[in-house]
Amino acid sequence: MYGRPVTDKSDTIMLTIPADSRFRGVATLVLSGVGSRFDVPYERMDDLQLALLSALATGGGGESLSLEVEAGDQFVSVTVGPLRNGSSADPAFTRVLAGLVDSVEPVYRDGQEW
Repeated sequence: MYGRPVTDKSDTIMLTIPADSRFRGVATLVLSGVGSRFDVPYERMDDLQLALLSALATGGGGESLSLEVEAGDQFVSVTVGPLRNGSSADPAFTRVLAGLVDSVEPVYRDGQEW
């Protein structure tokens, strides 16, 4: 998202919501609150929210999805999961995210893709 400086202090917010699409608005609301707190420009926040919704749509089929937002004065980092395994290799998904965020890095936790 923004380049992460080594000396920047950050805050982390963790949210777990039901995987049902009706709860995705809660995740975007939390993200927009973080963006407001750290003065992220509106256009950038709009891109981040669209990227978040795209990631949430690739949920791994479980009962819940988790969102971790780490933010500081110069960066916002979002981790979403668990996703369907192989999501990061899906060309359509990566093409959408590449146009919205600075970088996308798959992370594996307990054998599941985030």
